[in-house]
Amino acid sequence: MRHWALTICVACILVGALELLLPRQESFKSIKTVLALYILLSVLSPVKQVDWSGLAGAAQTAAAQPADYSAYVDGYARSELEAQLRQSLAGAGIEGDVQVRRQENGISVTVQADQPDEACRIVQNALGTAENVSVRAEEKQQ
Repeated sequence: MRHWALTICVACILVGALELLLPRQESFKSIKTVLALYILLSVLSPVKQVDWSGLAGAAQTAAAQPADYSAYVDGYARSELEAQLRQSLAGAGIEGDVQVRRQENGISVTVQADQPDEACRIVQNALGTAENVSVRAEEKQQ
């Protein structure tokens, strides 16, 4: 990048010096056009050194591999389920903490409440009759 900027600066200085040295006659417009083309070529010279095949390969690799948001979605779903289960408990007048964990065969829900049996029943009713859900209730520690 520094080399490219230095090349452009040197090209501009050379063009300025040549414009000062050349006489102002009818051919001055064509000389000025040639000097402008020289500056343009100096600006575009790094383009020929770019590894276009490497850039194309990197673009194809990035396009072929979509981002993996599964961990984010899983965490968000667990936190939302915990919040909904806490609301169900609070609606029944039970204060408790709910933790949802993912396991190989489904999910595990642990409820810590002052009324563990009632809390377990409310959580099971809220979750329905899914086979891959296990609910465990514990006495809330004061």
